[in-house]
Amino acid sequence: MSIYDKMLNDGESLVRDEIPLDYDYVPEKVPFRETEQEEIAHALRPLINGRSGKNLFIHGLPGVGKTFVIKHLFREIGFETNNIQPLYINCWKKDTSHRIALEICKQIGYKWTHNKGTDELLKSILEILNKRSTVICLDEVDKTKDLDILYNLCEDLNNKTIILVTNYADWISDLDDRIKSRLIPGVLEFKPYNADSTKGILEERKNFAFVPGVWEENAFDLVVEKTWQLKDIRTGLFLLKESSDVAEINVSRKITIDHTRKAIAKFSDNFKIKDSGEFGEDEQQIIEIIKANSGKTIKELYKIYTEKEGDKSYRTFYRKIDELLENHMVELGEKEGKSRIIIYSKKLSEF
Repeated sequence: MSIYDKMLNDGESLVRDEIPLDYDYVPEKVPFRETEQEEIAHALRPLINGRSGKNLFIHGLPGVGKTFVIKHLFREIGFETNNIQPLYINCWKKDTSHRIALEICKQIGYKWTHNKGTDELLKSILEILNKRSTVICLDEVDKTKDLDILYNLCEDLNNKTIILVTNYADWISDLDDRIKSRLIPGVLEFKPYNADSTKGILEERKNFAFVPGVWEENAFDLVVEKTWQLKDIRTGLFLLKESSDVAEINVSRKITIDHTRKAIAKFSDNFKIKDSGEFGEDEQQIIEIIKANSGKTIKELYKIYTEKEGDKSYRTFYRKIDELLENHMVELGEKEGKSRIIIYSKKLSEF
């Protein structure tokens, strides 16, 4: 075989469709989450008959399919009926009651929002939504700076299901009692994918996205291994795409284990956003507390923080923990009672 037979020609690609490598891609079926889908669908079922459904509090580690399943079900609602208005809002981007209200207006087609306050917007929203059933998902709800609108929706919106989604099991315990008593949500945990389901999900995406036969088996197995270690399917999708990019840069017709190793190195560079020394004094103090008390819950860590004369509120402390999670400085551990424990993270460069 000539060396040229192993090389890509101009215009050739190992990828036949990049869309399945996007984490927001929603396939026709969601594998390995049938139980969770059924529970959410059961909560929504009364809406079909013009009655309020069951509110839900959904939690689980990042990248375990929470958002994925909800978007899939919302799409199904759109196919099945016009009597239910699905509203999905990511609170990372819409982090105040006013921004949430504006996003709802956008999704329901209400355009007269200029110079209107939250209460005025909410009045118009309720006039429109109360004509039919509504399901509202506030994803990454822990990012909100206020939840006044949630109180109003619980109180004044008819025939609704409200779904709150977060990575943190103990977030609900700090929710305002006035809201909690009106919400009375069921709790649904999305547990991490096991090794087999991780491989199954990535294999399905691989088969949709790539030209058949381009992946060497040991290269794909390494992607699965690293994805399962981090318990985050988004990692695997990045590594699948990046491995193929490395292979194409090297004009290779095959994606080899060397290409995947280079992709893992790039993942480490891109997603380890900060080193511990790049954080401020408050974050540095929290990192040191977690190092010395790895395996404790956020509340236990906060108690230690205040004993060391930390002066931030629990909500601020919670947000700083969240930033450390985003930067892979710490990890969420196994569930302990109703709370997640926090573990000091080994560096991705150790992979």
